[in-house]
Amino acid sequence: MQKKVIVIGAGISGLTAAFYIKKLAKDVSVTLLEASDRLGGKIKTVRKSGFTIECGPEGYMARKPALTELIREVGLGDQLVNSKSGSYSIYVNHRLRPMPKGSVMGIPTKLLPMVTTGLISPLGKIRAAMDLVLPRVYQNKDMSLAEFFGRRLGHEVITNMIAPLLSGIYNGDLADMSLEATLPQFAGIEKKHRSLILGMKHIQPPKQVGVSKKKAGQLLSLSCGMDVLVEKLADAIDDIRLNAPVRHVQTGRVEMEDGTVLKADAIIVAAAPKQLGPLLDFPEAWALSHDKRTSTATVALAFKKKDIAAVAGSTGFVVSKKEGLSITACSWMNHKWANAAPDDCTLVRSYIGTETDPKMAEETDEAIVNKVLFDLRKIIEVGTPLFSVVTRQMDNMPQYTVGHNQRVQEFEAALGKISGVYACGAILHGVGVPDCVDNAKRAAEQAVAALTE
Repeated sequence: MQKKVIVIGAGISGLTAAFYIKKLAKDVSVTLLEASDRLGGKIKTVRKSGFTIECGPEGYMARKPALTELIREVGLGDQLVNSKSGSYSIYVNHRLRPMPKGSVMGIPTKLLPMVTTGLISPLGKIRAAMDLVLPRVYQNKDMSLAEFFGRRLGHEVITNMIAPLLSGIYNGDLADMSLEATLPQFAGIEKKHRSLILGMKHIQPPKQVGVSKKKAGQLLSLSCGMDVLVEKLADAIDDIRLNAPVRHVQTGRVEMEDGTVLKADAIIVAAAPKQLGPLLDFPEAWALSHDKRTSTATVALAFKKKDIAAVAGSTGFVVSKKEGLSITACSWMNHKWANAAPDDCTLVRSYIGTETDPKMAEETDEAIVNKVLFDLRKIIEVGTPLFSVVTRQMDNMPQYTVGHNQRVQEFEAALGKISGVYACGAILHGVGVPDCVDNAKRAAEQAVAALTE
């Protein structure tokens, strides 16, 4: 009898898990269940008037190979493109200021650019330089990013440099975020070199995996649009059911919201973080479901080039929270990706909504666009956009708070006692698309190994 696998959730994690199940065990039937009316989760591409707008992930770090391998396996390797190189600025003290040369994630590695930057006051620079002589802070016990970087480099470097960059990536509060789960490499640098500034000097830029170009950026994407990857993955799956919410999961059976029961030899849960507890209903799953999450909105604005000022030599900027703006970051997408906009146009993507104001993303499209334009006009000259596209992620951005890795270990240990049920997704081992792909592939391998025993 043909064996059956059910995958719950059709974001990149669920699609990847289903794809690798079929790749590793072609005779297994795979059913993919998705509660919403579309595939792809956070991945969404809009094409309009010659613009290619990535409403979710625009690309991914080239140094992480899992996604590049998947893209090549589905036959899209010839569509891989590098981002264009460029620098980022920080809006602080009512001005756009370039990130000091040699800074990595806001951490200085060269003293002269740090001395001359306008981002930090003279006292803040002296405090940051104390990193050169301070003893180690991390003692093999998880701590928040704010505590770790604050004790090493001081509050001003946190506020004006590190927090704007990291908040743009994680949309979280550094006072909550786990060092071990989000940036463990910095704990390792301190452990080896004691000083972050000295340690960062020894770190070589990672070799990119994928398309190689001179002066290329550190991101890879698909020239055809990220949604084409979703379509290719979906093509490999036997049965896809949209608008099919699940109520509960246990060994061998999936109970749907309408009461229908589906039988399966293996089940992979790749649902949103808030669904882990209700679906699996054991304490460790509920603990992850109750972890902090945030909401955010992405606003893409299309302009004629003459109607918006460019930031010279920059692909965008991030905003210090102390400026009190609604936007947290802004990218000139056509400065990064050749296919983003027609030659005479500019595509700007801004992010709005923070952990301190989660309701902002719930406002109407018009209200959100007006807030973005209001803030942008405080920073640069901005005219009237041709059109806008607003995308929301509501209560769906997991925050790896202090102790996250321990909670994940406890969850996976408990899940391991439930025969034939596996899990993957952004709540576990990384929020980036390559991390989700890597995690989903491991879940698929575990399921196939159990099926073939």
